[in-house]
Amino acid sequence: MISSAGMSALVCTVAKTMKGTGVQIRGLASVLVALALLSAGCARISAPQVEEIPGQELSTAHMLGIIESSYAHISLQALAEVRLRRGNDKQGSTQALHVQSPYQLRAEVYNFIGQMMVMLTANGAHLEAYVPSRNTLYRGMATRGRMERFAYVPLMPADMVALLLQRLPPGVLQLSQVKKGGRNILRFIVSAQQEYVVQFDAERVQRIMYLELGQEVFSIAYAPATPTGEGETIFPHHMSLVMPLQDMELDIELEDVQLNSALEPDLFEIEERAGMETVSLEEL
Repeated sequence: MISSAGMSALVCTVAKTMKGTGVQIRGLASVLVALALLSAGCARISAPQVEEIPGQELSTAHMLGIIESSYAHISLQALAEVRLRRGNDKQGSTQALHVQSPYQLRAEVYNFIGQMMVMLTANGAHLEAYVPSRNTLYRGMATRGRMERFAYVPLMPADMVALLLQRLPPGVLQLSQVKKGGRNILRFIVSAQQEYVVQFDAERVQRIMYLELGQEVFSIAYAPATPTGEGETIFPHHMSLVMPLQDMELDIELEDVQLNSALEPDLFEIEERAGMETVSLEEL
């Protein structure tokens, strides 16, 4: 079984010597968020209530400043202990996680005995997934269905990256209508059907909730930020994701967090190797 220390060393080594290795580790998989789209015929219901936490009431400008400060983090590397519950099924894994804003991620997921189950990379709309047990590399467009198939949760890569970096998905901050939604709460209204509700304390984002047609699709809560070991840099090391439409909960504990490291472009590609079968996802 791979220990946390061993995995940490592996992460650091691969980051420096990644070129040409078809099974170099990085990333994320089975991390984050389920996005279940409601059918167009669904009736609109009242938005769920967000519990207001006592404390000093913040201005809209102050809360927007907190959101904007999260965009200072452009990349994240970490080890993740991930616990997933879906219905009565519970799973756990150790993951090497490597993401870069706005839409790049690489993942390697290990089971409890240290065997790699899947490696996944995404670069924009392109998805690659290597399954060692089949020695097969799958390639194609990134869709929610394919993300669920290989990463276990149906969320586009850009949304997964954004939530891991404690921010809103690309374009939401710039294009949405912003309204105060209660004490220390902002609503980012994307359309008549879609909005994000963000809850704050005086210094940080506490929770991000995504609604469609007034119904909660997912919410992610962040623990208070703690030191990362890089000077005075702090970052939340614990995140809890709830997806009520999927009856799914995801608990993520981060270790060895590194922020804003320079990442090589070929980190987000999986190189074909001798004997490896390559399958187009569009042909399945």
